[in-house]
Amino acid sequence: MRTDVKENNLKIPPIKKQTLINFLLSVFMAAVVCFLSQGEFFQRIERVNSDLYFRLSGGPSVLHDPITIIEITNNDVSKIGRWPWRRTWHAAMAKVLKDLGARATYFDIIFSESSSEADDKLFAESMKISGDVYLPYVFADKPYDIKNVLMPIRIFSDVAKGTGAMNVYPDNDGTIRELPLVFPTPTGTYPHITLKVALDYMGYKIKKINPESVVITDGMEDVIIPLSANKSIIINWMGKWTESFKHYSFIDVLAAYQDKLEGKKNSLSVKDFDGAICLVGITGFGLFDIKPIPLEPEYPGVGIIANTIHTIINKRFIHRFPQWVSFVILCIMTILPGFVISGDKPFRETLIVILLGVLYFTCAFFVFHHGIMLQLFLPLLGLILGYMSVGTYNFVRTAIEKQNLFSISITDGLTGLCNIRYFKVLLDTEIKMVKGGITKNFAVILSDVDHFKKFNDTYGHQVGDLVLKEVAKVLKTSVRGSDIVARYGGEEMIILLKNSSLSDGMAVAEKVRKNLENHIVKDDKNTYKVTASFGVASYIPEDTMDTVIRRADEGLYKSKETGRNRVDNIQEPQPAQASNDQL
Repeated sequence: MRTDVKENNLKIPPIKKQTLINFLLSVFMAAVVCFLSQGEFFQRIERVNSDLYFRLSGGPSVLHDPITIIEITNNDVSKIGRWPWRRTWHAAMAKVLKDLGARATYFDIIFSESSSEADDKLFAESMKISGDVYLPYVFADKPYDIKNVLMPIRIFSDVAKGTGAMNVYPDNDGTIRELPLVFPTPTGTYPHITLKVALDYMGYKIKKINPESVVITDGMEDVIIPLSANKSIIINWMGKWTESFKHYSFIDVLAAYQDKLEGKKNSLSVKDFDGAICLVGITGFGLFDIKPIPLEPEYPGVGIIANTIHTIINKRFIHRFPQWVSFVILCIMTILPGFVISGDKPFRETLIVILLGVLYFTCAFFVFHHGIMLQLFLPLLGLILGYMSVGTYNFVRTAIEKQNLFSISITDGLTGLCNIRYFKVLLDTEIKMVKGGITKNFAVILSDVDHFKKFNDTYGHQVGDLVLKEVAKVLKTSVRGSDIVARYGGEEMIILLKNSSLSDGMAVAEKVRKNLENHIVKDDKNTYKVTASFGVASYIPEDTMDTVIRRADEGLYKSKETGRNRVDNIQEPQPAQASNDQL
């Protein structure tokens, strides 16, 4: 096999050419994957796959968990009465949480309409005394405008310690993964309620708002909160609803506080409220304020607030690389198969690609635990597509090379006919098929170009080679496609006629002889007349490969002895076949 390939007058070793093609295929596939990655369909798949980070990681390690959730459950509604409740209940809760030592109380309810004047005054007075109650408002639509906000009534917002937007937007698949942390409006930028509560709890203030981050500071330390393109923070989920944070029902908190006042024992743990951020929110009413998150399909809205506050307080932020870095990683993963796949050892190469995928998956989870979220699905898709494209190319290339090697091993280089070694393999197989009753008979025709030495001596070996090529072409085109024509040696050629008797073989040999006699061989200078002698033999039960060829050779000798350019045999005719299609 040649060790170099000539292209554009340059000799390039095959392995370098193969590596170049592998690389170009990988680059093309990387471009395809990068293009596909911008489509909403693949972005959605990427988001769903990124949920695995939270499902498999078990949530962030808890550094500080000051959050206690007071749930308004269906049981609370059945005991207190139809929703919405009188404001006196919320006033009571604000007082109770203050007495229990809560550092901040957030009602995940928009008190946008007045109720009775007495109830509203009582609730406002309770918030004023408490001094640590936070209330939300909602931006009605985008673009954000403070003039288009659903606010708490003035009597409440004036005495609340702080207010903030509670807007939460799901991704296109309906799942909550991020939360807008700041809301730019024509008149200024407003914080989300989670940021407001967290900053007050930490003693920090907003120092600067950048396009991709919010910088907060306590005067000594600056903390950078990374934001996505829509100024949202990636929520670092603690865990499933029932497995994270401390939970108490609304009624149970009030009842336990009453027991505490009366000196009775109860299940309420005072330490869960002392210095805590207490979030009061609705978790009942079927699917009211229930949203899907990466960890489970039904999650209360107040839990989203709790997870975001926890993320900020513990500074457990999740960073995403810039888009161009993600593209680089995606391209590297897609191009890698081009350097590890050659097609020589497919099993080992496939194993290497699988290991690369596992390594990336492992590294992605490792860096996630350090606050960096890498794309998960798209790089692995790139690796797979890169492997498939390069692997397919190398499989086809290897198959073609093997086919070419096989063709070279069975083909005569000059005439393009089968060589005698491969012919004997086919002849041996045909004998076994006849003996096994699979086929009925076969015939062998051995030919010899008449006076071939004269062509070589008179006109030179180039003309002799031309004659052999032309004779081979005549023999090949004069028999059926299922018949085998081979170069026996020198100027001798041999034909295997399948399912043929001796008389069939004689007829075909005569047909070949006439075709050759009428064929004109031409080169640039002359034309040549070529004839050949033929010997025919058909299979008999006691035959071996050597004996049937020997009889055909004896028939050829007889033909040459009796004048050449004729067909002879030395075998008694066998019973004629029922039918044949030789002529």
